[in-house]
Amino acid sequence: MKSILNILVLMIVLVSTGKEKCITEPDIEKLSSIRGYEDFFLDSFRCGVYVPPSYSSTERYPLVVYLHGHGDTTTWNLKWYNEPIVSSDPCIILTPKCPRNERKGWGDSFHEKTSPMMDKTFEMISLAEKAFTLDTSRYYIYGTSMGGFGTFAAIRTKPGLFTAAYVKCGGGNPEIAPVLIDFPLWIFHGAKDKVVPVKWSRNMYRAIKALGGNKVKYTEYEGVGHNVWDYPRNEIMWLLAQRKGAVHGNPDPVNTFSCTGNDTCAVLTWEPPADTANTDNQVWYYNIFRNGEIIREVDSPATTFTDSSIVSGNTYEYKVTVVNFFFKESEASAPVIIHFKHR
Repeated sequence: MKSILNILVLMIVLVSTGKEKCITEPDIEKLSSIRGYEDFFLDSFRCGVYVPPSYSSTERYPLVVYLHGHGDTTTWNLKWYNEPIVSSDPCIILTPKCPRNERKGWGDSFHEKTSPMMDKTFEMISLAEKAFTLDTSRYYIYGTSMGGFGTFAAIRTKPGLFTAAYVKCGGGNPEIAPVLIDFPLWIFHGAKDKVVPVKWSRNMYRAIKALGGNKVKYTEYEGVGHNVWDYPRNEIMWLLAQRKGAVHGNPDPVNTFSCTGNDTCAVLTWEPPADTANTDNQVWYYNIFRNGEIIREVDSPATTFTDSSIVSGNTYEYKVTVVNFFFKESEASAPVIIHFKHR
């Protein structure tokens, strides 16, 4: 009887070991062989994987995780896979897929327990770490709508894992703001969003700022609904610029600044900082000041702004500052003063 039990135990061990090899070792081998875009499976869990065709194990690559919105699983031709990124700053991209009927989706930051799909996403990150040489100072995550809620959930669960994130038309729990005080974050939302109300993003931003957070930017688009993803322009450049442990200074001020006006508007024109070789001079946006108050943020590469809200008979003083990708602001330009006569 004892010998039969020993045989059964041995058989269980062998079967268990065989399963481990079937699940783990071939997966890593298959994953590491991917070049370009392919779907990769963990049992029934599907994840899009992009590996630059020029991948070399002697180099370290950023890791980017994208969490899609509800039912929007198409990720085979994202900007990350094309020029100029694929040549200038190639990345390993994971685009996990959440089935439409998966009730918990990517989860959210209101609950400590992660959703099954988020658990699988973290498992994919672990596999990628074994399959590729990654730059651990450059793990990025971003999400849209349901994926935006999932992005905040991922940061709450593993607050030290990611370097930076951006969220489009998503939202989260303002109570996790302490985790985000020093975390580079860019939030986007349409003011007329009827699918995910804009309050979700506003509340997150306000909670972070209330605690003194100075590495968060919030961009709200007037008159825009849920399709806020159609509007941002510099989000990828900004994301890739973030690196853990990097120290940055303030950018140089604008090179020139002038203003012309008539009875209806003031036209401001400037030039970017002259020393473009300085990383800290990477322009994210410009702050436009009128009589000491910010009236507009102008995203790079634009270098003009028309102020059509003037009142005839008034005198206005304009200044402009540069804000780089690292939340640092330049000194203000020399002021330009213009007087508008009564019409």
